Amino acid sequence: MEAKTNLPSQDGSTILVVEDNEDLRENAALVLSLEGYVVVAAMDGQDALDILKSGQCQPDLIVSDIAMPRLDGYGFFEAIRQMPALRTIPFIFLTARGSRRDIRFGKELGADDYLVKPFNSEDFLVAVRNKLRRTKEIRDQAADELDEARRAMVQLMSHELRTPLTYVTGGFSLLAEGLEHDKLPNDMQMSMHLIHSGTQRLNHLAEQLVAYAELISGHSKLQLTKLGEPLDLELLIKDTLSLIERESKPREIRFIRDFKLPHLVEVFTVSDILRGAIYEVCRNASTFSDVGSDVRVSLTLDGDIAQFEVSDHGCGIAPEDQEKIWDIMIQSDRNRREQQGAGMGLPIVKQVMRLHGGTASLKSELNKGTTVTLRIPIYHGDGVSNGE
Repeated sequence: MEAKTNLPSQDGSTILVVEDNEDLRENAALVLSLEGYVVVAAMDGQDALDILKSGQCQPDLIVSDIAMPRLDGYGFFEAIRQMPALRTIPFIFLTARGSRRDIRFGKELGADDYLVKPFNSEDFLVAVRNKLRRTKEIRDQAADELDEARRAMVQLMSHELRTPLTYVTGGFSLLAEGLEHDKLPNDMQMSMHLIHSGTQRLNHLAEQLVAYAELISGHSKLQLTKLGEPLDLELLIKDTLSLIERESKPREIRFIRDFKLPHLVEVFTVSDILRGAIYEVCRNASTFSDVGSDVRVSLTLDGDIAQFEVSDHGCGIAPEDQEKIWDIMIQSDRNRREQQGAGMGLPIVKQVMRLHGGTASLKSELNKGTTVTLRIPIYHGDGVSNGE
């Protein structure tokens, strides 16, 4: 393998040149290098395939000869078209095979262009520029369409999930207020309790779905860019804990606080987004703990990183589940604890931490408990978000 790294072109494009003739390979690489492209050169199709499979190069364009030892250009082209991560890369054949039949066959294979040796440097560069520009236009259009589809999905989910549930919850509350609960038959009291519990679960699931959709669609990142501000992290956590403590009161869960910050610590965030991650961690600790248990929460400073830990003495997470628990819709021991949630809390936490340039991790032991640790960069007053 030969690699040449030069001053990058304006769009940072990397071009893989595959040619068995050393002089022609060096000439093509030189022409491209003088234009500022980053060039990686391979001696034949097999050499180029090895480079791509090793991850040493992720080209924006491939220029390849056809007649080469070990693996010719046709075989190389067919090989990369079988690789999902590479099949959309524009491909130019640069070969001495200049008959109409050869050109027609190359284009029928799916190559984006077909240039005949000896080549004119300017014609070669025009073909390269055109393919790179057109590919960028297609990718930009696809990205715009994907963003629009994501925004539409977020709006649809937000409206179609939240609105009916608001009617159901509000209507049930009015109905419950108009009834004397203590005078209802036992079966009706049980039914009222089940309806209330079910609507609470549905409301929480709807909020989780919308939050996750906003995170993966880029909507939350846009919110952070436009609406982000430095906020007191300790105050934000205390406000969230107050809500969790009220919700956990029926199960007599006690949250033991241990906050050790030497001074005011601010993070650059949107209150609702970061509060959502804190809420999910604390809610999980409460939900999966035994009645009457203690949950310890701590907040410390580690250099420029604020560290928030939540430790419970609950059921714990099986070792084989501790990596995949961060994936959506995964819940440890789901057969026994399916009623406890949909497995979206920790994936939301992971995405929120990533948005803020932070990390989320956990340590757990079955039947002994779980500790979840959130680490987030603090705000230094430079007017710049600490996120990605």
